Amino acid sequence: MSVIIPVFNTAIYLRDCLESILAQSFHDFEIICINDGSTDMSLQVLKDFAEKDPRIVVIDQNNQGVSAARNAGLEMATGKYVGFVDGDDTIEKDFILKLFQKAEESEADAVYTRLTRNHHFGRFTNVIDRQEIVDDLLPLFFWQDNFNSVCIKIFRLEIIREHQIRFPSGTQHGEDAQFNIEFLMKAQRISILDYCGYHYREVEGSATRNIVKYDYLQRIVEVYETDWTTIIGNAIDQNTLGNLKRIRFINAVISLVYIYGNRGNDFTDAQRFSKLREIVQHPTVKKVFSDHQILRELKLGKYPATIFHHLRKQNVLMLYLLTQYSYYRNR
Repeated sequence: MSVIIPVFNTAIYLRDCLESILAQSFHDFEIICINDGSTDMSLQVLKDFAEKDPRIVVIDQNNQGVSAARNAGLEMATGKYVGFVDGDDTIEKDFILKLFQKAEESEADAVYTRLTRNHHFGRFTNVIDRQEIVDDLLPLFFWQDNFNSVCIKIFRLEIIREHQIRFPSGTQHGEDAQFNIEFLMKAQRISILDYCGYHYREVEGSATRNIVKYDYLQRIVEVYETDWTTIIGNAIDQNTLGNLKRIRFINAVISLVYIYGNRGNDFTDAQRFSKLREIVQHPTVKKVFSDHQILRELKLGKYPATIFHHLRKQNVLMLYLLTQYSYYRNR
């Protein structure tokens, strides 16, 4: 078993992360840590831990992003299965044992666990075979994010190596989804484990705190406009795929309206108006939201349906007022 940890300026949390991994009830695994050009004390923390435990391997590279860091780890991995832990997160002491045992017992190519304690797998239970992977699991990755994280899964390394599956470079968000989709196209069995043992730490750099730095609208558009045919071929027919992508895009834009418009971000009122105007005037947003048939597929609640209506009408003032109302109501 191999555990890959990309590290970038997480020294303040890195000890907690590594201690949670070293405290595992399962011991037969290697820990590959990739210092991705950190400017804090992360590299020194990694070296200190590596001196105390021979299972820890440290790679030091110039900053290239999380995808490149994980890919560097994949090049060095030697375990039967590989898992990923981010340098500011922690795992329960039985996390690796439970996933490894499940993979071995079910002869699965990957094991999926719950994202949060409230996260549910819907109708998926136990083992998903090849036909169900293609018909039911694969489509989920095109219209929602609940299954995206690679940190709540382990993967058979042989499949990754044989098909040269890697994380895409040059993107700041969404790299997990592409890795998962490429893996699913080659997997024969996926095992579902009703368990939550991975703990995310919300730190500076999360989506709602970093909206000034990143162009989330552009990323949403890029995901929507991605041509998946080279990866999935005709596994999903084009009409169905297009519909799934539109639903995902609309839900993402509605969420972005709230993120940009509410007072919990670092924008001024003028900047909030400007961001909301940028959304409604974007040509892709106009095109997708003009589809009157799609509203029947969305099954939106009252608030997001109202947002949808004013996005279609390009009513920036109403979008601003709605986000302010929602913010103060939920405080």
